[in-house]
Amino acid sequence: MFGTSMQREWLTDIVESLPSLVFVALWRSGADQELTGWIGTGLAACMLVGFRVCRWRFHPVLLGINIHLLVITPLIVGLYRFGIPAWGDAVVEVAYKGVLITIFVTGCALVFTRRGFIGVDGAPGVHRPYSLALLIASAITILWSFFLASGGPLMTVALPVMGLFGLRRFLLARLADRDGAAGALVPVGAGAAFGAGSMDDT
Repeated sequence: MFGTSMQREWLTDIVESLPSLVFVALWRSGADQELTGWIGTGLAACMLVGFRVCRWRFHPVLLGINIHLLVITPLIVGLYRFGIPAWGDAVVEVAYKGVLITIFVTGCALVFTRRGFIGVDGAPGVHRPYSLALLIASAITILWSFFLASGGPLMTVALPVMGLFGLRRFLLARLADRDGAAGALVPVGAGAAFGAGSMDDT
């Protein structure tokens, strides 16, 4: 049963990753940046609405990434359209690193919900330390990206995001060991199961 839910989680993780994968592919291909941004916005909006309608559960880190895709292009375009180009230039300069800030803000919103930032069902008091650990790690990625790392998007953004994915998996394994059986956990990877469970407090 747990194996089946994990397979579903992997599949829905892939679906939830599609907006960012398409955005990165277009961005790296040299396509028009504004058009690429709007495509990312549209795909993220469709994914967020689709998951909500289908009652699939969001992966907490991917949720932050998709919220970033949803808001960043309208924000930049709006700043230019409303005659604040200096602010627009500043946001463009840090837009790709800003995804780490959005993940952190999303984590802050989720950490005290029923499933927490770690994204599992159960009593919040049990998994809250794990959610806080993931939140602290998210804050560290911001410091790394903006103040410590050098190089391109791979070093400053991609590696920290992959680190958050890996840390969440490790913390879920620790939490499963603590509960005595992995099957006792209901992971909220981009939707632990198709149509299973509710989206309350996500």
